[in-house]
Amino acid sequence: MTRPLHVMVVNNLYPPLMAGGAERIVAFLCEGLVRRGHRVTVVSTCGPDMEPYPVEQRDGVEVIRFFPPNLYWSFERPLNPGPRKWLWHAKDAWNRDAARRLGTILDSARPDILHSHLIDGFSAAIWARARADGVPVLHTAHDYHLLCPRAFLLTHDWRICTRPRVHCRLYRHWHIRTTRHVDLFASPSRLLLDLHQRAGLRAGGGTVVHNGIPLPPDAAQIRQSRPPDSRGRFLMLTRLTVEKGVETALEAMTILPRDLPVELSIAGKGPLADKVRAAAAADPRIRYLGFLDGPAKVEALTRAGHLLLPSLWFENAPVTIVEAAAYGLGLLGSDIGGIPEFVEAGRTGFLFRPGDAGALATLMARLARDPGALPELPDASAALARRFSLERMIDDYERHYRALAVA
Repeated sequence: MTRPLHVMVVNNLYPPLMAGGAERIVAFLCEGLVRRGHRVTVVSTCGPDMEPYPVEQRDGVEVIRFFPPNLYWSFERPLNPGPRKWLWHAKDAWNRDAARRLGTILDSARPDILHSHLIDGFSAAIWARARADGVPVLHTAHDYHLLCPRAFLLTHDWRICTRPRVHCRLYRHWHIRTTRHVDLFASPSRLLLDLHQRAGLRAGGGTVVHNGIPLPPDAAQIRQSRPPDSRGRFLMLTRLTVEKGVETALEAMTILPRDLPVELSIAGKGPLADKVRAAAAADPRIRYLGFLDGPAKVEALTRAGHLLLPSLWFENAPVTIVEAAAYGLGLLGSDIGGIPEFVEAGRTGFLFRPGDAGALATLMARLARDPGALPELPDASAALARRFSLERMIDDYERHYRALAVA
């Protein structure tokens, strides 16, 4: 029988402090490892006014938080974002103070492996400290933080960045250089791994480990009992920001005929919330649901027929794709980033050109009118969801942990 491992997981947020899907994946992984008998210590951040933050036990996971010394906490917006933001990035390029504090925790915990995720605030200095202590490092990238100071690979006018400015190139060169302290670099999508390797990734190795989530026990019943009129109901579960393509979805609704039985529900929060509210007030076919979680989110997934992912950026591996597939929703996604890796055209959904509201409207109309547009959807979506189960993700990481721990 293989011995249990002690895994130290580093992520800049951990529940109940949340910002996006990465925190959910990290929590699913940590709690799943505990259920398998492993010891898990999470190191995360908090604001300076929250210190000293008490050490917690959350669902069997030990959680330690501290403020990585810098000009401000990375999840607080500075009043003057220009110069203060770049000074923050300069400190975050190699935060010796954060590494020192992590080192104290490492010396006490003595884990078998350090598994980092989002390290904004901690900096890559934590990798070097772990390696110096003889602890192997596995890093999972959830975005483009190492390649772009905005982590999106987008310009300030929300276009794909093809010619980074000088300071962005210097930023990328430094951060890619620091990956020499990583033993294994993991990515939830092939695209994200390829982009890092093209940029000169220096980690000891690279691999794809798809994100996994707990699959709902009643999903099969819901897939089979979905009412026929749900095919005209479209759902967005997203941050309400420009790069997520919210405006593309709203524009598509203005193109669709008013007599077509189509409904667009948008759930989330962000800077475009007022624009979504205004669109919903002007068009009864549009519903703004606010931020959803728990039973309300399940209800929205149960009611809809298709999930919209009209992203304008190199989306990595959206968790919502797996959630929607588990409930049997068809997928309409932009042909960009990691999205094409998860959409089988004609079986689980369709792809369209990013930002093309006309193409999106055409696909929405087709799905609303034609009950046979995705004839294999129930079985195909179930197969897609199984590929991205939580247990499969934990299996993959366990295998990598053990290989690194004995190397």
